[in-house]
Amino acid sequence: MKNSIFLPLCSLVKRNIKIYMRDKMAVFFSLLAPIIVLLLYILFLGKMQVDSIVNAITDASVDKAVIVSLANIMINNWMICGVLSVSCITVAFNACAIMVRDREQGNVNDVLAAPIKRWVLYASYVISTFVITLCIALIILAISMIYLVCTDGLFMTFIDFIAILGITVLSTLSAAFAVVLMLSFVKTSAAQSAFGSIFTTVIGFLIGAYLPVSMLPVPIQYLTCFVPGTYSAGLYRNFFLRGPMQKMLQVLSPEIVQTLKTNYAIELQIFGARIPAWWMTFALTLSIVLFAVLMIIFYSNKKTNFFTMTIKKRKKK
Repeated sequence: MKNSIFLPLCSLVKRNIKIYMRDKMAVFFSLLAPIIVLLLYILFLGKMQVDSIVNAITDASVDKAVIVSLANIMINNWMICGVLSVSCITVAFNACAIMVRDREQGNVNDVLAAPIKRWVLYASYVISTFVITLCIALIILAISMIYLVCTDGLFMTFIDFIAILGITVLSTLSAAFAVVLMLSFVKTSAAQSAFGSIFTTVIGFLIGAYLPVSMLPVPIQYLTCFVPGTYSAGLYRNFFLRGPMQKMLQVLSPEIVQTLKTNYAIELQIFGARIPAWWMTFALTLSIVLFAVLMIIFYSNKKTNFFTMTIKKRKKK
Protein backbone atom coordinates (compact mmCIF):
# COMPACT_ATOMS: atom_id res chain seq x y z
CA MET A 1 0.00 0.00 0.00
CA LYS A 2 2.83 2.38 0.89
CA ASN A 3 4.64 1.65 -2.38
CA SER A 4 1.43 2.20 -4.37
CA ILE A 5 1.38 5.77 -3.04
CA PHE A 6 5.06 6.54 -2.51
CA LEU A 7 6.34 5.48 -5.94
CA PRO A 8 3.77 7.45 -7.99
CA LEU A 9 4.31 10.46 -5.72
CA CYS A 10 8.10 10.35 -6.20
CA SER A 11 7.68 9.91 -9.96
CA LEU A 12 5.34 12.89 -10.23
CA VAL A 13 7.58 15.10 -8.09
CA LYS A 14 10.62 14.13 -10.16
CA ARG A 15 8.69 14.78 -13.35
CA ASN A 16 7.58 18.27 -12.18
CA ILE A 17 11.11 19.26 -11.16
CA LYS A 18 12.54 18.02 -14.47
CA ILE A 19 10.00 20.02 -16.46
CA TYR A 20 10.83 23.15 -14.49
CA MET A 21 14.60 22.68 -14.76
CA ARG A 22 14.29 22.02 -18.49
CA ASP A 23 13.22 25.64 -19.00
CA LYS A 24 16.59 27.29 -18.34
CA MET A 25 15.23 30.81 -18.81
CA ALA A 26 12.50 30.27 -16.21
CA VAL A 27 15.09 29.08 -13.70
CA PHE A 28 17.39 31.99 -14.57
CA PHE A 29 14.70 34.64 -14.15
CA SER A 30 13.40 33.05 -10.93
CA LEU A 31 16.89 33.51 -9.52
CA LEU A 32 17.50 36.88 -11.17
CA ALA A 33 14.34 38.63 -9.92
CA PRO A 34 15.31 38.61 -6.19
CA ILE A 35 18.87 39.62 -7.08
CA ILE A 36 17.55 42.61 -9.06
CA VAL A 37 15.44 43.66 -6.06
CA LEU A 38 18.52 43.35 -3.85
CA LEU A 39 20.55 45.49 -6.28
CA LEU A 40 17.81 48.14 -6.34
CA TYR A 41 17.97 48.28 -2.55
CA ILE A 42 21.76 48.54 -2.56
CA LEU A 43 21.95 51.20 -5.28
CA PHE A 44 18.91 53.35 -4.50
CA LEU A 45 16.46 52.46 -1.72
CA GLY A 46 19.11 51.52 0.82
CA LYS A 47 20.74 54.94 0.74
CA MET A 48 17.36 56.62 1.25
CA GLN A 49 16.70 54.51 4.33
CA VAL A 50 20.19 55.17 5.72
CA ASP A 51 19.79 58.93 5.22
CA SER A 52 16.44 58.92 7.01
CA ILE A 53 17.95 57.09 10.01
CA VAL A 54 21.00 59.39 10.17
CA ASN A 55 18.79 62.49 10.00
CA ALA A 56 16.49 61.13 12.71
CA ILE A 57 19.32 60.48 15.19
CA THR A 58 20.27 63.77 16.80
CA ASP A 59 22.66 62.44 19.45
CA ALA A 60 25.56 64.92 19.27
CA SER A 61 27.77 62.75 21.47
CA VAL A 62 28.09 60.12 18.70
CA ASP A 63 30.24 60.71 15.65
CA LYS A 64 28.15 60.96 12.47
CA ALA A 65 30.46 58.54 10.65
CA VAL A 66 29.71 55.90 13.30
CA ILE A 67 25.97 56.48 12.93
CA VAL A 68 26.25 56.13 9.13
CA SER A 69 28.20 52.89 9.52
CA LEU A 70 25.67 51.43 11.98
CA ALA A 71 22.74 52.55 9.80
CA ASN A 72 24.32 50.86 6.76
CA ILE A 73 24.76 47.61 8.67
CA MET A 74 21.19 47.70 9.90
CA ILE A 75 19.63 48.53 6.53
CA ASN A 76 21.71 45.95 4.66
CA ASN A 77 20.44 43.23 6.99
CA TRP A 78 16.91 44.63 6.97
CA MET A 79 16.62 44.70 3.17
CA ILE A 80 18.01 41.16 2.82
CA CYS A 81 15.25 39.95 5.15
CA GLY A 82 12.69 41.54 2.83
CA VAL A 83 14.25 40.03 -0.29
CA LEU A 84 14.36 36.54 1.25
CA SER A 85 10.76 36.64 2.49
CA VAL A 86 9.45 37.89 -0.88
CA SER A 87 11.52 35.45 -2.94
CA CYS A 88 10.04 32.49 -1.03
CA ILE A 89 6.61 33.55 -2.35
CA THR A 90 7.44 34.77 -5.86
CA VAL A 91 9.66 31.79 -6.74
CA ALA A 92 6.95 29.41 -5.50
CA PHE A 93 4.47 31.23 -7.73
CA ASN A 94 6.69 30.70 -10.79
CA ALA A 95 7.47 27.09 -9.89
CA CYS A 96 3.77 26.26 -9.64
CA ALA A 97 3.24 27.22 -13.29
CA ILE A 98 3.64 23.52 -14.08
CA MET A 99 0.31 22.80 -12.38
CA VAL A 100 -1.52 25.47 -14.37
CA ARG A 101 0.06 24.27 -17.62
CA ASP A 102 -0.93 20.67 -16.89
CA ARG A 103 -4.48 21.74 -16.23
CA GLU A 104 -4.63 23.91 -19.35
CA GLN A 105 -3.21 21.23 -21.66
CA GLY A 106 -5.12 18.39 -20.05
CA ASN A 107 -1.94 16.47 -19.17
CA VAL A 108 -3.35 15.45 -15.80
CA ASN A 109 -6.05 13.40 -17.50
CA ASP A 110 -3.39 10.84 -18.35
CA VAL A 111 -2.26 10.75 -14.72
CA LEU A 112 -5.77 10.47 -13.32
CA ALA A 113 -6.54 7.67 -15.78
CA ALA A 114 -4.09 5.54 -13.82
CA PRO A 115 -5.02 4.13 -10.40
CA ILE A 116 -3.57 7.14 -8.59
CA LYS A 117 -5.46 9.01 -5.92
CA ARG A 118 -6.19 12.65 -6.63
CA TRP A 119 -4.48 13.86 -3.44
CA VAL A 120 -1.22 12.28 -4.63
CA LEU A 121 -1.32 14.58 -7.65
CA TYR A 122 -1.85 17.67 -5.48
CA ALA A 123 0.86 16.55 -3.06
CA SER A 124 3.31 16.20 -5.96
CA TYR A 125 2.72 19.82 -6.96
CA VAL A 126 3.20 21.04 -3.37
CA ILE A 127 6.39 19.01 -2.86
CA SER A 128 7.95 19.95 -6.22
CA THR A 129 7.11 23.62 -5.66
CA PHE A 130 8.64 23.41 -2.18
CA VAL A 131 11.85 21.73 -3.40
CA ILE A 132 12.37 24.18 -6.28
CA THR A 133 11.64 27.22 -4.11
CA LEU A 134 13.86 26.01 -1.27
CA CYS A 135 16.83 25.43 -3.58
CA ILE A 136 16.58 28.92 -5.11
CA ALA A 137 15.94 30.51 -1.70
CA LEU A 138 19.10 28.88 -0.32
CA ILE A 139 21.11 30.22 -3.27
CA ILE A 140 19.76 33.72 -2.61
CA LEU A 141 20.56 33.29 1.09
CA ALA A 142 24.15 32.32 0.22
CA ILE A 143 24.51 35.38 -2.05
CA SER A 144 23.11 37.59 0.72
CA MET A 145 25.56 36.16 3.26
CA ILE A 146 28.47 36.81 0.90
CA TYR A 147 27.30 40.40 0.43
CA LEU A 148 27.05 40.96 4.20
CA VAL A 149 30.54 39.52 4.73
CA CYS A 150 31.97 41.78 1.99
CA THR A 151 30.34 44.86 3.58
CA ASP A 152 31.29 43.90 7.17
CA GLY A 153 27.61 43.62 8.03
CA LEU A 154 27.34 40.00 9.16
CA PHE A 155 26.71 39.80 12.91
CA MET A 156 25.11 36.48 13.73
CA THR A 157 25.90 33.40 15.75
CA PHE A 158 25.81 29.82 14.50
CA ILE A 159 22.46 29.37 16.30
CA ASP A 160 21.07 32.39 14.44
CA PHE A 161 22.21 30.85 11.15
CA ILE A 162 20.52 27.52 11.94
CA ALA A 163 17.35 29.41 12.90
CA ILE A 164 17.46 31.28 9.56
CA LEU A 165 17.69 27.96 7.70
CA GLY A 166 14.66 26.73 9.64
CA ILE A 167 12.76 29.93 8.81
CA THR A 168 13.57 29.42 5.12
CA VAL A 169 12.15 25.89 5.22
CA LEU A 170 8.97 27.05 7.01
CA SER A 171 8.55 30.04 4.68
CA THR A 172 8.93 28.01 1.49
CA LEU A 173 6.60 25.28 2.74
CA SER A 174 3.93 27.84 3.67
CA ALA A 175 4.36 29.56 0.29
CA ALA A 176 4.13 26.22 -1.57
CA PHE A 177 0.81 25.32 0.04
CA ALA A 178 -0.58 28.84 -0.38
CA VAL A 179 0.42 29.15 -4.05
CA VAL A 180 -0.90 25.70 -5.03
CA LEU A 181 -4.17 26.58 -3.32
CA MET A 182 -4.43 29.97 -5.07
CA LEU A 183 -3.46 28.74 -8.52
CA SER A 184 -6.04 25.97 -8.34
CA PHE A 185 -8.52 28.71 -9.22
CA VAL A 186 -6.52 29.66 -12.33
CA LYS A 187 -7.23 27.73 -15.51
CA THR A 188 -4.78 29.13 -18.07
CA SER A 189 -1.16 30.20 -18.23
CA ALA A 190 -2.21 33.62 -19.54
CA ALA A 191 -4.43 34.16 -16.51
CA GLN A 192 -1.59 33.08 -14.22
CA SER A 193 0.80 35.52 -15.88
CA ALA A 194 -1.68 38.40 -15.52
CA PHE A 195 -2.48 37.51 -11.92
CA GLY A 196 1.21 37.00 -11.13
CA SER A 197 2.22 40.46 -12.32
CA ILE A 198 -0.20 41.95 -9.79
CA PHE A 199 0.32 39.46 -6.98
CA THR A 200 4.12 39.49 -6.95
CA THR A 201 4.11 43.30 -6.84
CA VAL A 202 1.52 43.71 -4.10
CA ILE A 203 2.80 40.95 -1.83
CA GLY A 204 6.10 42.76 -1.21
CA PHE A 205 4.23 45.71 0.27
CA LEU A 206 1.73 43.57 2.20
CA ILE A 207 4.48 41.77 4.12
CA GLY A 208 6.50 44.95 4.69
CA ALA A 209 9.44 43.84 2.55
CA TYR A 210 9.85 46.97 0.44
CA LEU A 211 8.81 49.52 3.05
CA PRO A 212 8.52 49.32 6.85
CA VAL A 213 5.00 48.33 7.89
CA SER A 214 4.81 51.49 10.02
CA MET A 215 4.89 53.59 6.82
CA LEU A 216 1.78 51.91 5.42
CA PRO A 217 -1.78 53.15 6.09
CA VAL A 218 -3.30 51.77 9.28
CA PRO A 219 -5.90 49.55 7.51
CA ILE A 220 -3.09 48.00 5.43
CA GLN A 221 -1.06 47.44 8.60
CA TYR A 222 -3.97 45.44 10.02
CA LEU A 223 -4.25 43.51 6.74
CA THR A 224 -0.59 42.48 6.92
CA CYS A 225 -1.36 40.62 10.14
CA PHE A 226 -3.29 38.02 8.13
CA VAL A 227 -0.55 37.41 5.53
CA PRO A 228 1.83 34.55 6.49
CA GLY A 229 4.72 36.27 4.69
CA THR A 230 4.59 39.04 7.30
CA TYR A 231 5.66 36.56 9.97
CA SER A 232 8.32 35.14 7.67
CA ALA A 233 9.83 38.61 7.24
CA GLY A 234 9.49 39.25 10.98
CA LEU A 235 11.34 36.05 11.85
CA TYR A 236 14.14 36.81 9.41
CA ARG A 237 14.57 40.25 10.99
CA ASN A 238 14.65 38.80 14.48
CA PHE A 239 17.73 36.73 13.71
CA PHE A 240 19.46 38.80 11.03
CA LEU A 241 19.23 42.02 13.05
CA ARG A 242 19.85 40.69 16.55
CA GLY A 243 23.62 41.28 16.23
CA PRO A 244 23.38 44.74 14.59
CA MET A 245 20.89 45.90 17.23
CA GLN A 246 23.23 44.81 20.03
CA LYS A 247 26.06 46.68 18.34
CA MET A 248 23.86 49.79 18.15
CA LEU A 249 23.11 49.54 21.86
CA GLN A 250 26.82 49.93 22.56
CA VAL A 251 26.75 53.38 20.92
CA LEU A 252 23.19 54.70 20.93
CA SER A 253 20.66 55.06 23.73
CA PRO A 254 18.14 52.23 24.34
CA GLU A 255 15.28 54.63 23.47
CA ILE A 256 16.68 55.29 19.97
CA VAL A 257 17.33 51.60 19.32
CA GLN A 258 13.81 50.69 20.51
CA THR A 259 12.33 53.31 18.17
CA LEU A 260 14.26 51.82 15.25
CA LYS A 261 13.04 48.34 16.16
CA THR A 262 9.45 49.53 16.18
CA ASN A 263 9.62 51.67 13.03
CA TYR A 264 11.32 48.98 10.95
CA ALA A 265 9.18 46.10 12.28
CA ILE A 266 12.22 44.37 13.77
CA GLU A 267 9.89 43.83 16.70
CA LEU A 268 6.62 43.00 14.97
CA GLN A 269 3.49 44.50 16.51
CA ILE A 270 -0.11 43.50 15.85
CA PHE A 271 -2.87 45.81 17.07
CA GLY A 272 -0.33 47.43 19.38
CA ALA A 273 0.87 44.16 20.95
CA ARG A 274 4.48 43.03 20.50
CA ILE A 275 4.76 39.62 18.83
CA PRO A 276 7.66 37.42 20.00
CA ALA A 277 9.58 35.10 17.66
CA TRP A 278 7.93 31.94 19.01
CA TRP A 279 4.48 33.33 18.22
CA MET A 280 5.53 34.22 14.66
CA THR A 281 6.87 30.67 14.25
CA PHE A 282 3.55 29.33 15.50
CA ALA A 283 1.60 31.60 13.10
CA LEU A 284 3.70 30.48 10.15
CA THR A 285 3.27 26.81 11.10
CA LEU A 286 -0.46 27.36 11.60
CA SER A 287 -0.71 28.80 8.07
CA ILE A 288 0.82 25.59 6.68
CA VAL A 289 -1.74 23.48 8.55
CA LEU A 290 -4.60 25.77 7.48
CA PHE A 291 -3.65 25.68 3.79
CA ALA A 292 -3.21 21.90 3.95
CA VAL A 293 -6.66 21.46 5.54
CA LEU A 294 -8.26 23.69 2.91
CA MET A 295 -6.66 21.60 0.17
CA ILE A 296 -7.96 18.39 1.75
CA ILE A 297 -11.47 19.86 1.97
CA PHE A 298 -11.46 21.00 -1.64
CA TYR A 299 -9.97 17.96 -3.34
CA SER A 300 -12.23 15.59 -1.38
CA ASN A 301 -15.38 17.43 -2.51
CA LYS A 302 -16.50 16.33 -5.97
CA LYS A 303 -18.81 19.34 -6.24
CA THR A 304 -15.91 21.76 -5.87
CA ASN A 305 -15.51 22.25 -9.61
CA PHE A 306 -13.17 25.24 -9.37
CA PHE A 307 -10.56 23.05 -7.71
CA THR A 308 -10.75 20.06 -10.00
CA MET A 309 -7.74 19.50 -12.19
CA THR A 310 -9.44 17.64 -14.99
CA ILE A 311 -10.93 19.37 -18.01
CA LYS A 312 -14.67 18.87 -18.23
CA LYS A 313 -16.03 17.31 -21.36
CA ARG A 314 -18.54 19.30 -23.30
CA LYS A 315 -22.02 17.94 -23.21
CA LYS A 316 -23.32 16.65 -26.51
CA LYS A 317 -26.30 18.53 -27.83
